[in-house]
Amino acid sequence: MAIEFSLSAPVAYAIGSALAIPGYLSLIVRLPRLRGRNALQFAMAVTTMLIVWVALVASGSSIASLTRADLWTSLMIMTSGTLAYLEIWGLMSRGYTLGIMLTLYAASKPLDERALAQRYRGGQGLSWVMHHRLGGLIAAHAVRREGELIQLTFFPGLFIARVYQMLILVLGLRRTG
Repeated sequence: MAIEFSLSAPVAYAIGSALAIPGYLSLIVRLPRLRGRNALQFAMAVTTMLIVWVALVASGSSIASLTRADLWTSLMIMTSGTLAYLEIWGLMSRGYTLGIMLTLYAASKPLDERALAQRYRGGQGLSWVMHHRLGGLIAAHAVRREGELIQLTFFPGLFIARVYQMLILVLGLRRTG
């Protein structure tokens, strides 16, 4: 009994399209209208990956030979590639620890905590982390501002907080943050 190791064209296209996500992303981040909109940039890179795969499969004889197994295998490959790059992208775009290390590198000398906090994020300081995370929660409608006060919304804020609290208890995790 021999094991078949050849790839169908759609599966090979899926591998190539997924491996090219960093290339798509490096082009998309240079679009002026998308500057600073990391989540949208990543979503567009993934959409580009899917469009490229569909275009490659639709060209030539690949569409006629596309089987259900090839379709699902291709989708799983592209989803896996997307998740792998999403982890790397998330670490790089929201990696506060890496940001501190980069700040120290840019300083080219040791810094005390005060100087490090002042230079962090290109001079925005460590308070930038709080403002950035709070801005994300406000954009997601999980919290809202009422004057100087910040309050959980009923949904999704309170719902997410309760589910998170329950998961911490059930899974025996330490509270994060």
